[in-house]
Amino acid sequence: MKIATVTPYDLSRPGGVNRYALDVARWVRGQGHHVDVIGPASSRNGLTPGDVIPYGHPRRIPSGGTVAAISLGPVSGGAVRALLGRGRYDVVHLHEPLMPMLPLQFLRQGGPPMLGTFHASEPTGRCLYRFAAPALRRWTRRLSARTAISETALATARPILGGPCQIVPGCTNLTHFANPVPPPPLLANDDRRTILFVGRAEPRKGLSDLIEAYGHLRQRHADLRLVVVGPPGRQGAALRARVESNGWSEVIFAGPVPDAALPGYYQAAHVFVAPATAGESFGLVLAEAMAAGAPVVAGDNPGYRAVVRHGRDGLLSPPGAPQALAQTIDQLLVDDTLRRRYVAAGRERAASFDLPTVGAAFLDLYHALAGVGPATQ
Repeated sequence: MKIATVTPYDLSRPGGVNRYALDVARWVRGQGHHVDVIGPASSRNGLTPGDVIPYGHPRRIPSGGTVAAISLGPVSGGAVRALLGRGRYDVVHLHEPLMPMLPLQFLRQGGPPMLGTFHASEPTGRCLYRFAAPALRRWTRRLSARTAISETALATARPILGGPCQIVPGCTNLTHFANPVPPPPLLANDDRRTILFVGRAEPRKGLSDLIEAYGHLRQRHADLRLVVVGPPGRQGAALRARVESNGWSEVIFAGPVPDAALPGYYQAAHVFVAPATAGESFGLVLAEAMAAGAPVVAGDNPGYRAVVRHGRDGLLSPPGAPQALAQTIDQLLVDDTLRRRYVAAGRERAASFDLPTVGAAFLDLYHALAGVGPATQ
């Protein structure tokens, strides 16, 4: 089969939707099919020719407590028709099919059967979908099939779905994160226990709360350090200045790291903490950390509850409550038996989100769609 995977987000920037789209595309290619990933790109650096077709110039806009880099400029219907004609695709897979402008233009042009995957869960999206449901359903009826990444994403999209929708969860390459690797050099030379954060320094990701919680924890434990992996985001400079003013030299802002280096950080972590407050439809970083053997403390939001079951696979902490977060992390610092229990349970839970399982679900959908043709326009 020939499949086009379309994403609205800047392929040059890390993010959960793009990682999901790219991982599934690579797995499907490995099964002998041709997959083109099409999306805007602010830079060609790091993009693999033949895997990705850059299309459009992204602009950064505030969205759901973060900053999304999407293609907002005009996207020519004729150019998209030409792209579809050259590709002769059997199926087009649209991630966030209503997001301007690229996926929406593919949906508008029609042609091959189209699968739409819904990711969004933020309150803004829910309000917009409810308000504009009649108009948006006109477009979603053009989809031949629909999936959502979690129950939370399904609930957000339900007013505008225009047809049945199944849940196909987020995924991670379990082997990539589980295979033992040496720790990164900056974590290899002492006996400090590492609290790890992976993500953008943006308000809804909760890094400010984690830094405040760390201030409480370091008073009880002299052997800790906090490592922050990810781009600086909107809060990065302010949070770094706050740490420096406190004289906390053991807090390390490692910046973005390549995907190949991430397993080493996760595996070196004594505790992985993702204290996001809202706007999460699925916790991909949680699944990665659990696959790598890091016990998890996560913000108690609906998207993260799709991955971590409190008291079974890890611990959930009330969002926006640094003191409570410190107390939750402390449980894993003082009780190594509990910590080892969550390491084992987390690895077992991560297997539910292994890439071959999720990739096979999409491949079954692609086969079914290629046999039925496009939806009625």
